[in-house]
Amino acid sequence: MTNGNVSLNKRQGLLAASVVIGLAMIVCCLIAAGTAVKVRGMGNTIRVTGAAFQPIQSDLALWDGQFSVQSMVLEDAYETLKSHRAKVAEFMSKSGFAESEYEFSVVRLHKRMTHDRRVGGYTVSQTVGIKLEDVDRITALAKEASTLIEQGVAMESHSPQYLFTGLDTLKIEMIRRATENAKLRAAQLAETTGRRVGAPISAGVGVFQIRPLHSQQVSGRGISDVSSIDKEIVSTVHVNFLIE
Repeated sequence: MTNGNVSLNKRQGLLAASVVIGLAMIVCCLIAAGTAVKVRGMGNTIRVTGAAFQPIQSDLALWDGQFSVQSMVLEDAYETLKSHRAKVAEFMSKSGFAESEYEFSVVRLHKRMTHDRRVGGYTVSQTVGIKLEDVDRITALAKEASTLIEQGVAMESHSPQYLFTGLDTLKIEMIRRATENAKLRAAQLAETTGRRVGAPISAGVGVFQIRPLHSQQVSGRGISDVSSIDKEIVSTVHVNFLIE
């Protein structure tokens, strides 16, 4: 074999090694990023779905309530609304909330029209809202706010929204755990045929299911529950492995 052929073979060998190393790096990155890719013609494969489950508890709550006044005279409606806002502020203070913890929205005005397109009265409304890390206090506030009706305030208390602020960091950990679960499942399946699991050749991350604790809900678009304090996050990963 001539020196030229030896040099050519070395270059081809280095090029092949570079391609393999680059492919392995890309697959690893894809598993972490959740992007799907397929490699064909590399032998027998096995496709498995790995899953990870984690209970979480909401650490942030949002609540708002709306109160409104109706009157035939706009000025009267606004004056009554101001007195109701004062009652709402007093209620918030007695409930242990400082003025800096909640805020009132702008006043909204709605004209009620008659059949002949004349103004038949006015409705003015305003919203009080609060965001707090103490979810239990927000829960109690939402239940007690309706007692303002006894004071003549037409208060509509909305259901609180419960959030988990550490979700982004947890999702990364959940993907890692689901990937490990996928590899374990693949190994168990391969073992029954006397084979062993090789390198991953494709990977994709499924949608996250953030659902009430003990719920069995599943959605193809994912679930993002805000109605429950105690939740469960479910992560799935789909991985294709070579079987050697």
